[in-house]
Order: sequence, then structure tokens, then C-alpha cells
Amino acid sequence: MVNQAEELLSFGSPRRGFSTSMHSLVDEGELQEEGGKNATELLAFYRQRCEQFHAEREQTLAHLAQIEVSKEEAHRLKWELKTKNEEIADLEESLKKANAALFQTKAELIDLQTENKTLKLQEQDDRQKIQQLLALTQPITEQVTFFRDCRPEMQQERKKKKPQKSGFAVRGNAPSLKNITQSIPPNKVLRTIYMPNEQTAALTKTIENLQKQLESHQQLTETRIQALLDGFAEEKAKMLLHQQQIEEKSTQLVKQVEKTKRVLTQTTKDYLVLRHKSQETERLAHEEIFQVKQKCDTLVTEKTKLTEKVREETNALREVVREEGNQTVLEFRNQALSRERDLHILKEQYAAMQEACTKRIQDLQKLEVILYGRGLTAQERQVLRYDENYALDSNELSEEIAALQRRLMDLSVDLAEA
Repeated sequence: MVNQAEELLSFGSPRRGFSTSMHSLVDEGELQEEGGKNATELLAFYRQRCEQFHAEREQTLAHLAQIEVSKEEAHRLKWELKTKNEEIADLEESLKKANAALFQTKAELIDLQTENKTLKLQEQDDRQKIQQLLALTQPITEQVTFFRDCRPEMQQERKKKKPQKSGFAVRGNAPSLKNITQSIPPNKVLRTIYMPNEQTAALTKTIENLQKQLESHQQLTETRIQALLDGFAEEKAKMLLHQQQIEEKSTQLVKQVEKTKRVLTQTTKDYLVLRHKSQETERLAHEEIFQVKQKCDTLVTEKTKLTEKVREETNALREVVREEGNQTVLEFRNQALSRERDLHILKEQYAAMQEACTKRIQDLQKLEVILYGRGLTAQERQVLRYDENYALDSNELSEEIAALQRRLMDLSVDLAEA
């Protein structure tokens, strides 16, 4: 950017068609003495213009440096903002995973609590059964017969078919069914008392536990659905905010494009004005140069003298340069001979190494033929083919040959340059 600014701010430099060689040998003091007051004023004017130009150039470069610093700061802030947004996205994703794991843990907790309650009910039922079994060990005498889940008709059919097996239970020292039936008069009726199922309470509690579990799962599901709805609402709000930001950015970019077009139009206008002024200044400069050329005609004699003096100095300098050149040529010749000797030595080393490598390769090929001729299996041949020592020898020989070739090429290039 600074080089481009220097090229743009280099306005006012002399044109390529003008030559300043004729003024290079003229002393400034003699020019002021010969030119007089007009030349002095003209020189002071152009010096002032040059100073103004350099001051404007320094100000512009300082302004560009400030803009560059601001741009770097903005880029750093954008990068930090992007990093923070990525961290926020990662944290939101982690939060979603944590919420899902939390809901899963809650569901497992509800299942475990339900299982715990079921085990407690089973434990209570087992205790009741144990108490009943303990009560059976203390017999009592009763005259009431209890039937469990048995209808009289079914009992009569069973009694007809299998009189030896009764479908009722007699507690204590009560008489058997046969004695009871024989002792009952014909005008009496046998009563049957049905007891409720012992598992009714346990099943009722199990149903209650299942209902509680269902309610807990429903509540957890509703909570999870509400959390998902809240997350969806947040995502929707973020999308709307992002869309709004994109629209605002688009509006800003449109405004920036319009501003850039206006700046481009104004810059083009300024450029055309400056070009017209530069052409006018160039015309005035041509006129002034023409006047200066007329004044320079009086200095031709002095220029001739100075030219002769410079020619003599040039001839002397040429002789000195020629001697130094001859000495340098001798030094380069000695270096070339030394490089040729080194190259010859390297060629001999390369030939010897190539011969040794060729011999080594032939020996290895013979060894391979001998080993292959012994009737080895395919697996042993594969192992022998890819043996590390065999590959290592080949690789080392290849690397040495490549290194010698590179060194030979480097010496050839150095010799060609010399």
C-alpha cells in the first residue's frame, strides 16, 4: 500500500523525454552567478514546491499508516468475535446434550423408584405370607369351612367324580367333609364363605405405583417438550436476529457501494482537474527550460573544458579498471582450474562408486537367483524380496549415487558461471 501511495504521490517528477545530463556538471553557484535574479527566484520557487510536496506526502503516509492500524484492530476484533461465537455455539450444543442426559437420568430415576416401590410391595406381601404360614403352625378348632374360589356346583361335580379329593381347605381340627355332610340334617343348607384374593391389595398397590410412574413420565415428558419448545423459540429468535443482522449488513454494504461510487466520481473529477493543471504546468516548464537553455549556451566553453578533464580522468580510471580486471581474470582462471580438478576427482569417485554399486547389484542378483532356485515357498520369497537389509542396501546405494550426481551438477554449474 505504501509503494502504491508513493507511486500515486510522485506527481511532479520530470518527464522521461527531458535529459538532465547537461546540467549535471554545472556548479550551482556558477549558475546563480550567470543566471542572475530570475534563476534564483525560480530555483527558490521550485524548492518551496518540493518541500510542500514532501510535507503532503509525509502527511498522507501517516494517514495511511493510521488506517492500516485501524484495519488490523478491526480484523482482530472480528476474529475475536468469531471465536466467541464459536465458543457460544459449542456451549449451547453442550447444554443441549446435558439437558438430554438430565432428562434421561430423570427417566431412569423414575424407573428405579418404581422398581424400588415394587420390591417394597413384594417384600410386604412376602412378610404377610410368612405371617400366615406362621399362623398355620398354631392350629385352632373351628366349625366354619372356607372355600377359596370354588362354586358349589363345581364342588358337587368334583365330589361326584373324585370324592377322594376335596376343593376346600379345613383349618385346625375341624371334621372332614364326609363327616360334615353326614352330620347335617336333610333340612339344613350348607353355606360357603368366599375369601377375597390375597393378591388384590398387592395388585392395587402395583397399579397405583404404575399410575404414579405414568404420571411422573408424563410430567417429565411435558417438561422435556416445554424445554424443546423453549429451545426452538430461542433458535427462532436467533435466526430472526441473524436475518436482521444480515439485512442490516446488506443495507450497509449498499450504502457503502453508493458512497464508493460517489467517491470514485469525485476522484475521477479531481484527477481530470489535476491532469489539466499538470499539463499547464508542463507547458510553463517547457518555456522556462527553453529560457534556461539559452542561458546554458554561454556555458558551452566551460563544459568543453570540463569534458576534456573528465575524459582524461576516465582514461586513467579505465587503465586502473583494466589492470584490476586482468587480475580478476587470473583469479577466476585459477578458480576454474581448481574446480576442474575437483570435478575430475568427483568423476573418478562417481565412476568407482558406480562400478562398486553395479558389482553389488550383480552379487545381490546372483544371491537372489540362488535363493530362488532352492525351491522356497511363496511366503519365504515374499519375505526375502522385501527384506529390510536388502532394501536398506539398495536405498543407501541409490542415495549415494544421487548425492554424487547432485554434487557433480553443482560443480558443473559453478564452472559454467566462472
